[in-house]
Amino acid sequence: MSKMTNCKACGKEIAKGAKKCVHCGKDQRSFFMKHKILTVIFGLVILIVIGSVIDGKKGISGSSNTVVTKPQVIISSVDLAKAYTDNEVKADNSYKGKLADISGQIEDIGESMGSTYITLSDGQEVSITAIQCFFDDKAQIEKVSNLKKGDNVTVEGIIDGKSLNVAVDKCKIK
Repeated sequence: MSKMTNCKACGKEIAKGAKKCVHCGKDQRSFFMKHKILTVIFGLVILIVIGSVIDGKKGISGSSNTVVTKPQVIISSVDLAKAYTDNEVKADNSYKGKLADISGQIEDIGESMGSTYITLSDGQEVSITAIQCFFDDKAQIEKVSNLKKGDNVTVEGIIDGKSLNVAVDKCKIK
């Protein structure tokens, strides 16, 4: 294994890894090694652009140019929970990312990690998969504070898929 290489400018033999040629003084480092700050800035710009493109493709209806104001899905919490219990992949294909009106009975009201939520029943004695609706808007959180367990409500929000429960984001009480 040779410990020598040729200079990029004069072509004479120099040690591998040398920053400058001992013969002509030409810098042997790549552009990115010479300009580390510009490289970091360039990398951040690329990450921001990629993030924006990916985030733009996660629009409510699957298209970044379409804004959905009318619910694409009208379903009960029992039916939505059953769909996710029966086949999570099929349910994601049918519901995830869509604006929905979900009707159901309130099973729980609370806060988790700074987010206000209500949980709608899955219709079972022992809950396996509930519908957890998260609220961001202060006016909506005020409405949530006036609800109680057992109330029947309709919530509009974007279905985000299942982890422990089926999450619904950006919710509004109808």
